[in-house]
Amino acid sequence: MLTTIGDLLSRNKIPSLDGVQVSALLHYVFTALERDLRIQIAEVVYRYDHDHPNALELFLACTLPLAEKAARRKARKMFLCPSDWQIELMYDGAVAAAIDVFQSNYPLSSVPNAFRRYLLRALSHGTLRSYFMRQENSGIRSVADVKAVRTHRKAFHNTVEQDIIARELLEQVTSFPHMRPPVRATLQCIAALGPDAALKEHAYTASGDTDKWKRERGRRPILDPEAIAEAMGIGRQDVHRYLCQARVILRKVFNADGKLFLTH
Repeated sequence: MLTTIGDLLSRNKIPSLDGVQVSALLHYVFTALERDLRIQIAEVVYRYDHDHPNALELFLACTLPLAEKAARRKARKMFLCPSDWQIELMYDGAVAAAIDVFQSNYPLSSVPNAFRRYLLRALSHGTLRSYFMRQENSGIRSVADVKAVRTHRKAFHNTVEQDIIARELLEQVTSFPHMRPPVRATLQCIAALGPDAALKEHAYTASGDTDKWKRERGRRPILDPEAIAEAMGIGRQDVHRYLCQARVILRKVFNADGKLFLTH
């Protein structure tokens, strides 16, 4: 390992290693290497071999032990008996700062030990920035007059939650036991076909100005009885009859108060 590290520092380039050798190098750098050598390796990766496939892994193997020490040192300075949660939060901020240093890849100045100063300063600031950040206020801007701010009247809709509720409701509807077998089979056929095959657009007449039709704006698709009848191998009138019976039963069971599909 020392030979590999010496080759890396002398050539300013990560050596060509296989997967096992890379894993062994990362483990050695992370667990056994002293601080100064870690900083030197991290500087070589940052300055000269930033685009190497293993550059980020080697950079973090060098900087994560430094981030842990920075978090513990900062916690002991700020608190008499720091808790594990406080140390962990500061460590998380230092790790985020190390990753940001590598990804930003800003050019360094010509002052002596520029990278060392830049890295250690970033880790130290990262511990405080993460600890004192109020996540509940993220994305909130301050204003002088709240009344002058335009409020959003449209409610936020959680699409993931709506999809889950729709799937659970569909399963309950299609498996409702108190329906005649052909009615239940019709609902199960609609669910199996899915919206692409079981639905169609409204068929309005061509008379008049369609732009003035109120029902044309924001219209919703409807069930396609012909596609359902073809899939079930029955007549179209039978599909209409089964759907009519299903509506009466399902309305009484699932939407007796008429509020199931209201949007607030």
